[in-house]
Amino acid sequence: MTASSRPEHPRLRRTAGDRRAQLVQIGLELLPTTPVQELTIDEVARQAGISRSLLFHYFANKREYYTAVTRAAADLMWEHLMPSPGTPPEEQVEGMLDRYVGWVETFRETHLAFVRGAAGGDPWVAEVYQETRDRLVEVALTTLGLPDDALRRQLVLAWLAFAEELVGQWAAEPTMTRPELLALLRDVLARLTTR
Repeated sequence: MTASSRPEHPRLRRTAGDRRAQLVQIGLELLPTTPVQELTIDEVARQAGISRSLLFHYFANKREYYTAVTRAAADLMWEHLMPSPGTPPEEQVEGMLDRYVGWVETFRETHLAFVRGAAGGDPWVAEVYQETRDRLVEVALTTLGLPDDALRRQLVLAWLAFAEELVGQWAAEPTMTRPELLALLRDVLARLTTR
């Protein structure tokens, strides 16, 4: 091959890790309009500029790909909800609730698919969902200064289920103002955890 016959811009080869990250990122970019269970492998491969079969070189099957996207979305939600270091404890719950409502407003269909997919028995969704909830319960107990016992865990989990349902419905049909919604969520949490 002579110097003049070489391409001017050689094609960059991605490492397997880079390609996997790219494919997960494409899935994340599609999530605001498409629940994870409805992502099509053909569309993801098309956006990545690869064949469908090459996508399965990086992920063994659809379920593995969907799990990776679901876990990445849960991690993004987690990072979004967490308070900044140094935030006073009394402001942490308020801020987390406000950011959660904003998250559901932005990603309502995807969030509902995540919650309902876990409730519907999709084991790959349920595992990620349970991990996310467990982390949220631990943060809530710590932030509220509550003992980490079975009763408090059950109460906070019940409140999370209530909050998911109410915020999901409110995002579709607001029946109160956002401040009223936040006040109601705080009030129910306080009533449950101060028993």
